[in-house]
Amino acid sequence: MQRRLERPIPVFRLYGEVAGATVPGFVHAERIGTSAALHDWEIAPHRHGALAQGLVITKGHGAVSLDASREDFCAPWLVWVPSGVVHAFSFRPGTDGVVLSLADDFLAAVLDPDPDAARLRATAEATFSGRPGSPEEIDLDLAGLVQTLAREAAGALPGAASAVAALVKLLVVGVLRTRATRAITEPAALARADLHRRFRRLVEAHLRENWPIARFAAALGVSPDRLHAACTEAVRRAPQGILHDRLMLEAKRSLIYTTLPVSKIAFDLGFNDPAYFSRFFAARAGVSPAAFRRESRGADA
Repeated sequence: MQRRLERPIPVFRLYGEVAGATVPGFVHAERIGTSAALHDWEIAPHRHGALAQGLVITKGHGAVSLDASREDFCAPWLVWVPSGVVHAFSFRPGTDGVVLSLADDFLAAVLDPDPDAARLRATAEATFSGRPGSPEEIDLDLAGLVQTLAREAAGALPGAASAVAALVKLLVVGVLRTRATRAITEPAALARADLHRRFRRLVEAHLRENWPIARFAAALGVSPDRLHAACTEAVRRAPQGILHDRLMLEAKRSLIYTTLPVSKIAFDLGFNDPAYFSRFFAARAGVSPAAFRRESRGADA
């Protein structure tokens, strides 16, 4: 059975390297097999503080986990993991591709000056796992792009830093275009999508403060009805449902990956009454927090 720690999840810079302060402007690129083979091709659940990752898998297959979701993949495959997202991989030996790690401050420096910064940042702040857009669909060859990026990041030729910045932006554009093959792009829909994105960011910032939806709407400068419309269009979930889903995800993370008492988890998530938290959890999970923890540990045994 997997050993539980008192902190929610291991936080690394690169996988296996305990996180300290992320070096400003940090960029790193390597072949997937370089690190995966050292861990028997199994990358356990972990997260990176202030560090995003992008993987372009060109050969092989396996499984990828992003927070509570898990899916099988078969190359070619594209994965984007924003900082703070719990992720894990199970690679078939011989799987190949490039994994890119870059500090949030570097992403901000690359994307924020762009005229399309809001849409690019929204792309960079959302997880993605799926087949990449083909060169014919998105007018970019992502496999070739990340291989060039890896060479530039490892080299010291004149202009390498500028080349890396340009290639990172192109990678984010590639993720955006891959998503856009199925997206609605008219201005009103983009505005509603942006409102939904800003709401999700506020939820992350104030998750443990027990804010009502009306307060979120006020902070966003919109009515609760407008916020409801934006969220239901974007993800077919009401704002209250999104907030509760996020609380449940964090509760499950703590129950699975830590040994913290249920009462401590409740207080950490902004609940004043552990008994109410237990009822809240059971109504959505179908079991009590204690039973959920027992079942998850039994599954690992």
